[in-house]
Amino acid sequence: MLIVSGRYRFKPKRVAFRNDFCLKCDQPRRSVEYRSFDAFHIFWIPIVPLGFRRRWLCATCGRPPHVNVKTRRPFVWIGLFILILLGALLWALPVDPDFVGGTWFFRMGGPVGAILVLVHLLRTPADPPLKSRLDAIPPANDTTCPFCGALLLLISSQGSCPNCGVLRC
Repeated sequence: MLIVSGRYRFKPKRVAFRNDFCLKCDQPRRSVEYRSFDAFHIFWIPIVPLGFRRRWLCATCGRPPHVNVKTRRPFVWIGLFILILLGALLWALPVDPDFVGGTWFFRMGGPVGAILVLVHLLRTPADPPLKSRLDAIPPANDTTCPFCGALLLLISSQGSCPNCGVLRC
């Protein structure tokens, strides 16, 4: 039996915006903070209230800006090690007479894959940490609301929109 479940977000509302660095887009982007009342649902019927939640989303791609989408380098090194072990194991086993073509394909595929992964690891530089990327981005200094176009009320370094209530962070 198929059970449809998940998280339902009631009345998502924009509450803030800022200049940010999106790891998915790999570019400096505008991020928007949304607040909603979340509930766990089964068959679209809210069952368990999870409370009010806030989350930052990239204005361009709509994903959380600080979630890394690339494979981290230690996992690529582990994959290289596994390919080397797999290649050595396949060369140590005798050729199966019922699967000659496949045996030779996998015997050649392990070392070729290991060489390609090693070339990739040696050619691509390590990504700089997120903190250094965020330090290079200037804070938002808009004087008008990017959502409704009203002038922001500037109090110290923070601005707020009188129409929609969005804060500039």
